[in-house]
Amino acid sequence: MDRQEHRFVVASADQAGAGQAAEALADRLREVEGVLDADRGKADADSMDLGSVVTVLASSGAAVAIAQGIAAWLRNRRQATLTIERDGRTGSLKAKVEGIDAAAALRITELVRG
Repeated sequence: MDRQEHRFVVASADQAGAGQAAEALADRLREVEGVLDADRGKADADSMDLGSVVTVLASSGAAVAIAQGIAAWLRNRRQATLTIERDGRTGSLKAKVEGIDAAAALRITELVRG
């Protein structure tokens, strides 16, 4: 089974909000079919918080399900900003998403599907 690693960086008005939103995103993505692991980590190793980065290890066929999970998460967090990055081993990708609407959900699906 091919595996892909995705990295999602959550930004919010404050560090606590970003951390809470990252935890909610990790929880949501753990429920997605094809996601093997979703962990929260730090963007800054010197920071005391648990982090606002979510790293997901998923089967190669899980992209659409991941995008749908992200879209559902974003619908409840219009203030959050999400930067989507793909692991260097699987190809370069970086996109920033704020809020959600039908066009943004389609963009997320296209980006994650790669």
